[in-house]
Formats: sequence, structure tokens, C-alpha cells
Amino acid sequence: MLNIFLLVIGSFIVFVLSTISGGGASLLLMPLIALTVGVKSVAPIMTLGIAMSSSSKVYFFWQNIDWNLFKWLFPSTIIGSVLGAMMFAYLSSEYLQIIIGVFLVSTIFQLRKKEGPTKSRIKTWHFVPMGFGISFLSGLIGGVGPLMNSAYLSYGMSKESMIGTRAANAVVLHITKIISYAWLGYVTQEVLLFGLLIGASATFATYTGKVILKKISDLFFKKVVVITMVVSGAIMLWRHKEAINGFTEYVLSVCQIQ
Repeated sequence: MLNIFLLVIGSFIVFVLSTISGGGASLLLMPLIALTVGVKSVAPIMTLGIAMSSSSKVYFFWQNIDWNLFKWLFPSTIIGSVLGAMMFAYLSSEYLQIIIGVFLVSTIFQLRKKEGPTKSRIKTWHFVPMGFGISFLSGLIGGVGPLMNSAYLSYGMSKESMIGTRAANAVVLHITKIISYAWLGYVTQEVLLFGLLIGASATFATYTGKVILKKISDLFFKKVVVITMVVSGAIMLWRHKEAINGFTEYVLSVCQIQ
């Protein structure tokens, strides 16, 4: 019972932070869920909880959603998430998470960028292949955190528009994943119970996060987004430190042989 209470309270805190930082809830939720119900249930429980959280964000940020961008993301999101969920049962995602962690940590260099026009601004159609890749990875490992936030920022979105549009796309992504997990037999009564608890906590957290969001500037929001990406990447790398150490030792041994 204590574990359930801690999961609900922890989820509330995580989703408040997620709302004011543009994402990252999945990476912070992983260890909480794993501690409570076990590793194999992490992906489906997290998917159900984040689907409810994203639905509440769509409600609270409806007027800020970029529906044109959403239309570009919609098809690739469905295809990518289905393929990723199908591969979930067969592939080990350990090294994949390490690569994602390294990428997230590397975004710290964005803090040094000066504001102003740039020739490399992301175009709308760029989100089609990116949406497919992110959705595939999300279906495969359960969540990729704020991996695509750099693209949203480069696209020139306001903080409210980014959160609303990201949430609308996430609803499609996670509902598709839930259906795929259910078809594969991973949605049990336990998954439904914990997923709904997390989702209910996330709904209250989203409203709280929206109130806080109104009080911060766009520039401060962008800094928080980048910091969240770096922290999320660091957490992901820390969770796989044994695999990193093993790979490092293997590379060193090969170099010594040569």
C-alpha cells in the first residue's frame, strides 16, 4: 500500500515537472513503476498513464495546438508506434537507451546558443520522419522523454503551443501503443489499475503545471526544457551504467589484444 501511495505522489510531482518543462515524464516514471510492479510492466503502465496525462494537456491547452503540424505527424506516429510495440517483445532496448541518453545529454550545448533567426530552422515536413523514429523508439522502450523537444524549439513554437501540440500527438502515439500492447497480451488488470492511478494523478498535475507555466517567460521555459533533456539523458545513462562499463571493458580488451 505504501508503494502505491509513493507511486501516486511521485507521479504527481513528475507530471507537474513534465508540464513546465515540455516532457520527460517517461524517464522519471520508469524507476518508480519498476520499483512498484516490476520491469516488464513498465512500458504498458507508463503508456496508459501518459495517455491520460496527454489527454488532460490537450484539454487544458486546446487553443494553443498547432493542428497543421499535428496532421503531418499523425500517420507516421501511428505506423512507428505499432512497429515499435511489435518489436517490444523481441528486442533488448538497453544499448538503444544508452544512445538516446548520450544524445539527450549532448543537448546541453543548446544553452549556449544565442536567440535569433537561424537558417537551419526545422520545416513542417521534417516532422514526418522524426515522428516515425520517435514513435518507433517509444513503442520499443516505453518512452523516450523529451527527445524531440529540440525540433519543436527550432520550429519556433511558444511554450503553450509546444506542450499542446506535443500532447495531441502523444495521445495518438500512446493510444496506438495501448492497443498494440493489449493485442500482444501485456495489458493485464494490474497494468490497468496502476495505469489509471498514474493517469488520475497526472490530470491534477497538468492543471497545476499550467498555472505555474503562466508565470514563467518563453526564454526561461526553453532553458528548463534543455536542462530537463540533459537530466533525463543522465538518468538514462545512470540506469545502464553496468552495460556501459561492460562495453568499455570489452573495447579496452580488444585494443590491448591488437
